Amino acid sequence: MNNLFLLLAVGVAVVSIVALVRMSTLRKKDQKALREIKKAKSALNKKIFYHGDSDIPNYRQFMQKLLKVERKFTRYHISLIKLGKQPVFDDIDEQLASFSELFNTISKSCEPFALALYDSEYMLMAFVTQGTGANTQEAIEKQKNILHKLPEQVLISGTKVPIDYAISSLSLTGYSAIYGMDKVQRRLTYSMDHALESEDGTFFHNEQLYKAEMYKKHVLRKLTSSISFNPDDFYLVFQPMYIPSDLDKPKRYEALIRWKNHKNLGPKTFIPMLKSQPGLQEGMTEIVLNQVFSLLKVQLDSKKDLTPIHVNITKQELNTEHLFGHLKQLLKGAPSIASFIVFEVEQNDTLTESELIKSNMRKIINLGCRFSIDNFGNDRKSYQLLSNGYYKTIKVDKSYIGEVRDRHATSKSLEQIMSTAKRSKLTVIVEGVENRYQLDYIKSFENAMLQGYYISAPLSAHDYLSVESKQSVTLS
Repeated sequence: MNNLFLLLAVGVAVVSIVALVRMSTLRKKDQKALREIKKAKSALNKKIFYHGDSDIPNYRQFMQKLLKVERKFTRYHISLIKLGKQPVFDDIDEQLASFSELFNTISKSCEPFALALYDSEYMLMAFVTQGTGANTQEAIEKQKNILHKLPEQVLISGTKVPIDYAISSLSLTGYSAIYGMDKVQRRLTYSMDHALESEDGTFFHNEQLYKAEMYKKHVLRKLTSSISFNPDDFYLVFQPMYIPSDLDKPKRYEALIRWKNHKNLGPKTFIPMLKSQPGLQEGMTEIVLNQVFSLLKVQLDSKKDLTPIHVNITKQELNTEHLFGHLKQLLKGAPSIASFIVFEVEQNDTLTESELIKSNMRKIINLGCRFSIDNFGNDRKSYQLLSNGYYKTIKVDKSYIGEVRDRHATSKSLEQIMSTAKRSKLTVIVEGVENRYQLDYIKSFENAMLQGYYISAPLSAHDYLSVESKQSVTLS
């Protein structure tokens, strides 16, 4: 029986090394991966951690042996342990004695079913329990118990050195969908990132969260490809804005991006993903600006009056000169178009208005463009933005008009915003108008414009040009 456990432990150690090396190294440098495998064989043959020589079993052979251990009634608890949140060991070969002592200490104190060393940073630990009904809380307690038993110091070159740990864990059965060392390794590596960010250095795998983040990465790869190489994958629709007294003639439009993709993902899915990727956000804005400019240029060349178009941007994009540079280059052929481009800046963006942001806003204003505050709220932070004089229009958060659900309903917050905007000679755009009561309510405000599906759904580029060919208006 001891020989069986020994063989399985050797298998776990070696397969873990091979799998992790393959994941992190083999794709980049095959030769480096081969050297790591040779080092693993050498360590085993030197009997550093185990007694007895053994060839490295491949993944399938190891898993087949593991399956024989009462698969139906067995649960595996696997943990990836980082040896020091900050690196403690520099090299395996030079620290073999220290690793051997640490390995043996952990093996005795935690009594794992299998324990493996990977590189100079990680150990992989596995426990096997009978019965498949263990709950997550029990597994988390096991994780904390492991951390408690790990030594707080290691002996390196005769000197005791403090060491801390981070640990990511998961539990599975032989019938689990993620059963397989390659799947397990990917999840443990993902969970380790969360463990390193947590206060206590632990993280128990959450499959739902993992799939959500992997899906996000998949979408971001597709988005990156479309933005970088296939900008025609994106197209614009235009939602009209009106003054309440004239619902036949749009006064402005908001350009809304759409993405042609196999999963038919809408902007509510992919736009938030861009905010964590400033480079992609800039690329997307370039695509929007290019298409807006092209449509306005077509009308300008046809001797038609132009209607302003709003383009959504983040403050992060104003924190560099990239937007200004692209806009300046774009407008060279038709500088007059600038006065018909209005940038809607997200008010709820956490980035403060630095001197660099203000400088770039002034440069863009000098080109002829204008700025509007998006998602304006009835709060101090929003009102403070009005003092800089850069914004001529505010678009209020649609939650305020949403308070108006019948003919007697009002919105005190919206009324206060309207009053302040009137004193500052600002135009207020109320978006999200969805019923007749809201429309009638907005008509009571002199400085209001409205936008919403009750009046008009977004128009395709073709319909937008068709409307504009019949009538043209100038910026109010």
